Amino acid sequence: MALSNYSYSSIFPSVRIFLILILFYLAGCSSNPFNDDIPYKQRFDDGLAFFEEEKYGRAAQQFNIIVQRASHTDLGDDALFFLAESYYLDNDYDLALLEYEKLVSRMGFSPYIEKARWRICESLMKLSPNYYHDQDSSKKAIQEIQQFIDDYPKSEYSIDADQLIKNIRLTLAKKNMETGELYMKLKAYDSAVVSYKIVTTDYYDTKYYSDANLEIIRCLVMMDKKDEAKTFLDDLTEKNESSIDENFKELASEILNDPS
Repeated sequence: MALSNYSYSSIFPSVRIFLILILFYLAGCSSNPFNDDIPYKQRFDDGLAFFEEEKYGRAAQQFNIIVQRASHTDLGDDALFFLAESYYLDNDYDLALLEYEKLVSRMGFSPYIEKARWRICESLMKLSPNYYHDQDSSKKAIQEIQQFIDDYPKSEYSIDADQLIKNIRLTLAKKNMETGELYMKLKAYDSAVVSYKIVTTDYYDTKYYSDANLEIIRCLVMMDKKDEAKTFLDDLTEKNESSIDENFKELASEILNDPS
């Protein structure tokens, strides 16, 4: 076909579309978050701007690049902390925990250490399962929080730390109470006693202490160990504990006479 048969009107739209695609490509390259031409200070400032706007995903993207490529610079410490904070505030506690622990292990003299240690405690608490699931993470959380209290007795987070421990201990006590109730339904009274005694020995400072003792008495009576149940009650009474009041004694007497 001869060239004269082509018109400029048929060629120009194709050229225009091609130029538009080129512009879009260049624009995309200029906004590429992984563009190495962006100075780390500018990238950090951009991350802080996203962070303050609560755009934690985009903030984490910027801070993570600095952590990966410029951890040796003065910005590395700050970027690692704000990366962890971005994950935490975005409810991604697994990633937050990982980054906080990196900061603590790598930067022992960082001004962010105390806050990072506290965030580790909070993250473990957030990751602790419900009381009816495995409690290993809850016990780890207690250990971490107690260590934090020991290391920072005057911390601004100390009151919250005490409350976190109380909440976790209450959760663990409830878990054992539920386990005891399950054994009671199965008429596995020996096993129920074991669960209730965990509450009375390990979680004596929770609201479940009195109920656990009453259930131990009930189990003993159900196992035809009424004399042992009476002795157990007498021992509790002799300890003169505040929770062993007249109301408790009355309830215990009713159980001794009718455990059902």
